[in-house]
Amino acid sequence: MCRYLSYLGAPLPLADLVYKPKNSLVHQAAEAMESRTRINADGFGIGWYNLATHPEPAVFKDLSPVWNNANLRSMASKIAPSCVLAHIRAARRFDPVNRANCHPFQSGNLLWMHNGDIPGRGRLHKRVCHQAADSLVARIAGNTDSELAFVLFLSLLEGPLVRQFETDELRRALRRTIEKLLEWWRSDKEPAPIVLNFCVSNGTSIVASRFALGETDVPSLHYCVGSRYSCENGVSRMTGRPGHRASAIVSSERLSEDPHWATVDNGKVAVVDGGPSVTMDDLTDLL
Repeated sequence: MCRYLSYLGAPLPLADLVYKPKNSLVHQAAEAMESRTRINADGFGIGWYNLATHPEPAVFKDLSPVWNNANLRSMASKIAPSCVLAHIRAARRFDPVNRANCHPFQSGNLLWMHNGDIPGRGRLHKRVCHQAADSLVARIAGNTDSELAFVLFLSLLEGPLVRQFETDELRRALRRTIEKLLEWWRSDKEPAPIVLNFCVSNGTSIVASRFALGETDVPSLHYCVGSRYSCENGVSRMTGRPGHRASAIVSSERLSEDPHWATVDNGKVAVVDGGPSVTMDDLTDLL
């Protein structure tokens, strides 16, 4: 399965997340530590926000393995955003490897990523197209279950899409998205597991779920929060006292052995907002 990370806090060079840590995203692409799929080399994408100049994020995607992309390596030490979403892809067998299928997906000021699997993609496509507005359906560019889940999420947001969404709106829409996907999965009596590790951001908050049913090995998700994040000589760490929090990471894998890392349990949603701080929403009633 894929791997992702998200960051919210003080401006930070992309290299401190993507390259420098001992278990950086580049390392996870070549040798993931907490995934059945050790190699994630079917393209990558990075989205980042500079809200001082524009409300919408920049997104860079490519089909090369992330460890072999000279453009990203050149950029990564020179771009220092306050919010980042990054994803490395392990495509399912016979899935096209193209930019349209690389995460994160974007709509306005929102970015979306997924690590997992939604069975019955043909049925999912028909149902999402029936649920969503024509304008959303017309923008579907790839063929992944992840993009279809994003279109469903957008259709379940309240009000017009061209605006700034509050954290609580993202939380509610994410829960409704998971509820709807579970409703369809259960009605089909689908034997394959459903795995919904989603991550969505508006540039000022991050909402990330760890949720799986029918899967004995639930894909991992962790978070780390503190007053300052830094990475030197391959060692990444979070510093500071509780109550003085200024940086947070939510990631498929721990980037280091820093004791600040904690695990998101199955059926939970990590919400990074204001400060930033991390709180947990409970979806265990859906398990």
